[in-house]
Amino acid sequence: MLYAISMTAREIMKILTDNGWTLECVKDSHHFFEKEGCRPVTVPFHGNKDIGHFSKRILKEADIK
Repeated sequence: MLYAISMTAREIMKILTDNGWTLECVKDSHHFFEKEGCRPVTVPFHGNKDIGHFSKRILKEADIK
């Protein structure tokens, strides 16, 4: 599935959870997701603000296309 380059943190977190990632902890404005056999992924959360090019990097780290 092809996702838009720029998304909000809420949209990215929804995609991660739909793909088997679980929210492990929240520290300040960063949400940490984990999935067995994968490195943890960090999502900067700033409300409904677009997080720009970070969305593409986060999805790439999570091996979601």
